[in-house]
Amino acid sequence: MKKVHFIFLAVVAMACTVLIACSAEDGETGPQGPQGIPGIDGQDGLDGTDGQDGTDGQDGNANVIFSNWMDADWNVQDDPRAKSMNILITEIDNIELRNKTLVFVYLQQWGTSSIYPMPNAGRWSNTLYSYTFGNNGITLNGITVTLISTNGVDLTEFQYSGSRGNRFRYVLIPESAQSGKLDYSNYEAVKSFYNLPD
Repeated sequence: MKKVHFIFLAVVAMACTVLIACSAEDGETGPQGPQGIPGIDGQDGLDGTDGQDGTDGQDGNANVIFSNWMDADWNVQDDPRAKSMNILITEIDNIELRNKTLVFVYLQQWGTSSIYPMPNAGRWSNTLYSYTFGNNGITLNGITVTLISTNGVDLTEFQYSGSRGNRFRYVLIPESAQSGKLDYSNYEAVKSFYNLPD
């Protein structure tokens, strides 16, 4: 029995000696492992649908009717001291023109860059440029522009000729159009308010 006990103690002592003799240091780093397989990129998402376009806003001259500048063309009366021309209006009928529309006619003349509201003498002392509109006569529908000599002297070509730069432009403001507190005798104010082209 003592012999077995002795052998047991010898084995335990030997095991302790082996454990104490082992180094506490880690072993060398092993070689790097193989590279992993790269992942696959995900697919791009689909583009979203475009949004709807917004509606266009109204122009500054919505519902306002205006002409280009028209050279004088005395197609109704062409006498030495009195002239008249008819401007046909096709955008609205004569009844609406006469009863439900503000009508303005402007004048440019030879030798000046000024624009005059009619009726007006313009730059001359012996003339009167005027207009009527919405007449009941069959041949005078639209706007009729008249030029007369006010002193009994014949008119000169500088006062009446279209080739000399005498020309007219109308601006019609129907009942449905936006109107403003404007001095309609001031052409530049009217042009700016209604965004009229030159």
